[in-house]
Amino acid sequence: MGLVFRKATFDDLEDIVRIYDKSHDAEEAGLTTTGWKRGIYPVREVAEASLSRDDMYVAELTDEDHPEPRIVASGVINQIQVDVYADCDWIYRGPDDDVCVLHTLVVDPGARGKGIGPAFVGFYEDIAAKEGCSILRIDTNALNKRARRLYAGLGYTESGVAPTLFNGLKNIDLVMLEKFIGTDIQRRLREMQDDKYADFQMALIPGKERERAIGVRTPQLRAMAKELYRASQKGDEAAKKELDAFLAALPHKYFDEMQLHAFIISEIRDFDTCMAEVERFLPHIDNWATCDQLSPKVFRKHKQELLSHIDSWLGSDHTYTVRFGIGMLMQHFLDGDFDISYMDRIAEIRSDEYYINMMIAWYFATALAKQYGPALAVLKEQRLEKWTHNKAIQKAIESRRITDEQKTYLRTLKIR
Repeated sequence: MGLVFRKATFDDLEDIVRIYDKSHDAEEAGLTTTGWKRGIYPVREVAEASLSRDDMYVAELTDEDHPEPRIVASGVINQIQVDVYADCDWIYRGPDDDVCVLHTLVVDPGARGKGIGPAFVGFYEDIAAKEGCSILRIDTNALNKRARRLYAGLGYTESGVAPTLFNGLKNIDLVMLEKFIGTDIQRRLREMQDDKYADFQMALIPGKERERAIGVRTPQLRAMAKELYRASQKGDEAAKKELDAFLAALPHKYFDEMQLHAFIISEIRDFDTCMAEVERFLPHIDNWATCDQLSPKVFRKHKQELLSHIDSWLGSDHTYTVRFGIGMLMQHFLDGDFDISYMDRIAEIRSDEYYINMMIAWYFATALAKQYGPALAVLKEQRLEKWTHNKAIQKAIESRRITDEQKTYLRTLKIR
């Protein structure tokens, strides 16, 4: 027996409709219980709509009785979720671009018992994996015990049952099933999932979808990053391959993955390797938290090499690349390696971006604690924009490293 899966074309329409009709025949004869009804669902229009969207797939079978390939199954594979999915208490929450859905899987009743259904589901899972989706979702009528047994046997969990009007069928109890097919690293992150912590995290990051957080706590991410990096450096080829694949998979879809990525880079001990990963990672950073967690330890030993990169970052048109550059000057060049020219460079930055201006303010508040005289001169000369100037003073006043006398004087420098 030969079974081939492929994208369907309009030339396949009649064969697909024929399988729909044969399925209805079996239902009406009491040979199966799909819950589908002739003339309501599925019908020709369902197949036509899918073919127009280019998301219909078919299975062709060749065997001893039929040496010519014939279509024996069809299914729709896309990222379109049924409305009631939104109310399901899914085990694996995720953004729409990480979810792949199988709809209207139908096998020719005359070809059943040949493993076509399980094979089609396996084909669907392969497509989802190639598209970078880790969450699989399927729904079926609660009456369809055959399908429910099939999906359970293939590792799908029933996560909810919802009464609904489904494609014209009334009073349908729709069973919603799911499966996770992510990488080993993604599985480990899911095992540490904390929904309440995810809620808390996303509340701190404006514009970030809640569904993009798994909810892994920072200490756990740091520990995992150290473990993954150390394993990759001990001659474990599987660990190295796993880590390399993770670092190459940019951009990640989840906040927690981005945080883990930042912590892994921070562990890299070779300066050139670390810098290459930093440069590759920076354009994909889209929030202040990930930006501020990226702090490579090896930079402390290569400050002069670091400076040319910082200058480039400060000239970037990407918000978080600029923020990172300011952060690196604040972290590494406000103590013994301080140079007034670095402070001058920060004071010259002009931006409408809140997260850049906030980092400039943070830089000068820290500078007031470490290099009081030069930083005070910048404020007295009002070289910063008004909001940034006042925010720097506010943050300095909140600091325990600034004396009460200094705080009193700084208050007089606020721009009204």
